[in-house]
Order: sequence, then C-alpha cells, then structure tokens
Amino acid sequence: MSVPVRDTETMSPECAVAQRPDHKVLHRWCRQTEDVPLPHSFGILLVRRCTCECHRR
Repeated sequence: MSVPVRDTETMSPECAVAQRPDHKVLHRWCRQTEDVPLPHSFGILLVRRCTCECHRR
C-alpha cells in the first residue's frame, strides 16, 4: 500500500515536509499564510501564500 503523492511545489517547506506521516506537527510552523507583495510594485509577489489545505479553513 503506497501513500498518495501530493504536489508540494507550491507549499511552504514546512507544509511540504508535513505531508509525511511522522511530521504532521510541522503544519503549525508554516508562516506563509498570506501573499507578500514586492514593495513598490503592482502584482509581483515577493513570497507566495502556501497552498496547503491546512490554510484554506
């Protein structure tokens, strides 16, 4: 029996590792809960929000 593979490219490093069964606690360490825009720019993001399901609540 294999574990389903999820696309972790758009997740924060913490949430990507938290996809492993023994590392679930790392979800609460994620700090990428909002998009951070590049100062003095329009539509360019410095840091993109993590797309993990735990932040969609």
